[in-house]
Amino acid sequence: MADSGTLATTAQVLLAIGQSASATQILEANTNIWILMAEADMETEAGDNIGLVANYASITAANKQWLASVASHRAAWYGINQNQNTWSLATAQSKLNVCLSIWKNFINKIKDKDVIADLGL
Repeated sequence: MADSGTLATTAQVLLAIGQSASATQILEANTNIWILMAEADMETEAGDNIGLVANYASITAANKQWLASVASHRAAWYGINQNQNTWSLATAQSKLNVCLSIWKNFINKIKDKDVIADLGL
């Protein structure tokens, strides 16, 4: 099965989930769904007229890496929430906190018109 998303890959999501991912979290069909959910969240935050996914080809390489990090961590957030029993509560919460921190940073930055211009959108 090939990756379904545009902004992140299954491998990037698994790296964001981290060590000791469960069988449910490793399943590519699931990571593909989580990537698509993450992309939808990112599109919603950026605004419908921005088109992060539709205009992906025009985004610079450095910004693609930033978007991949955000998308993979947002998808990992969905995956970790799907099955938190893989880790101790403290570890699961720590993983979720990292993902949420990256997500909040994205929300703050994407509202800036200069960031949108820098993306080439």
